[in-house]
Amino acid sequence: MDSLLHYATVALILSGSVVAVPSNERRAVTPVVASTTRYGILDMQGLNRDSCTSTAWYNNVLWVCRDTQPLVNGLPENVLVVNTASYSSIPSATTPANLVLTSPQGFGPTFFPLESDECPASGLCSDGTRWVGWPNTAPIVTFAFDNNVNSYAFIPRQHLSGLSVIADAGTTLYHALWQGQVNTMPSVSVAQSQFWSADQVGYGSTATVISNGFAYLYGPTPSGQLAVSKAALTGFLGDLTSKSIYQYYVNGAWTTTAPSKSDSTISLPNTSTVQGQIYFSTKWQSFVWIGGDGFPNANFYISTAPNPEGPWSAHTLFFQGEVGNGSLPAYSAVAHPGMTDGTGNYIFITWTKTTASSAGDIYTQPLVRVDWQ
Repeated sequence: MDSLLHYATVALILSGSVVAVPSNERRAVTPVVASTTRYGILDMQGLNRDSCTSTAWYNNVLWVCRDTQPLVNGLPENVLVVNTASYSSIPSATTPANLVLTSPQGFGPTFFPLESDECPASGLCSDGTRWVGWPNTAPIVTFAFDNNVNSYAFIPRQHLSGLSVIADAGTTLYHALWQGQVNTMPSVSVAQSQFWSADQVGYGSTATVISNGFAYLYGPTPSGQLAVSKAALTGFLGDLTSKSIYQYYVNGAWTTTAPSKSDSTISLPNTSTVQGQIYFSTKWQSFVWIGGDGFPNANFYISTAPNPEGPWSAHTLFFQGEVGNGSLPAYSAVAHPGMTDGTGNYIFITWTKTTASSAGDIYTQPLVRVDWQ
């Protein structure tokens, strides 16, 4: 294990998760679309899945999705798993096609397990309410070397009645470890329940990016804007479980004291808590946020910043996807930087499109490549 620690810095670069930001001046830019190419959809192999995000290592793409049902004769069955995971390859750079997602474990089990106080059998409680372990972003890879991949995910603890939040019970930190086993999913466990309390920002639950030895973790604020913390990747295998490695961006400066989520000075101007992704573009030498504007659209917006904390440019609309005729026609506009070649010349995007059926909404995830000028 000492050798793994010795090679940690190299390993992070190999994983594709670390950004080695060049020393020349970084800047906010105004991206311009050159072309868009429809690749088809994410082929779920008989599963009805909602709101999928991705991360990648060694040319493997790990997808994590929200509510998942089996499809029988093209219709969803009345059984539900609150989150699941699959693998895919990297899409072809030259041949557009559906992207097949494979699930070695089959339908279920829950990828991020529910906790003992979250009606853990399925999340469904006897009073008709439910707990959901819905990922807004994929696990952040903090170490990858010699077929060992260490990653973490921050999942909000949400108790719902319908789609209304009854209680926000903080944010739990999950640990996902993959050790090179072919056709097996990472082993996932609760690293710390309620790592962020209910009165704190759920840092890392909305978006993440790694840059210059830090994991930057974004979370929602009551203002509808993001707040950001950073964790130094100095621990063994990029461990994120110790609060001692964290700093928080408050009132324009970094501090080691965690703020309350009601602190008005933590909100980053021109950011949004709507589901999206943040990454670093080598093409633009800039950090990039891509996301949507929520129900019922598949509108994609882009914003850039010279630093992870900003200043972020105003969002600009760059793509509008088709919507369905389901109860929530379209949402979850997500970018997938892990599926690119790292040049920044293009990005893959997906969104959730719903179609009404006699057995409930059917979810599809269109896949589009966007090339930049």
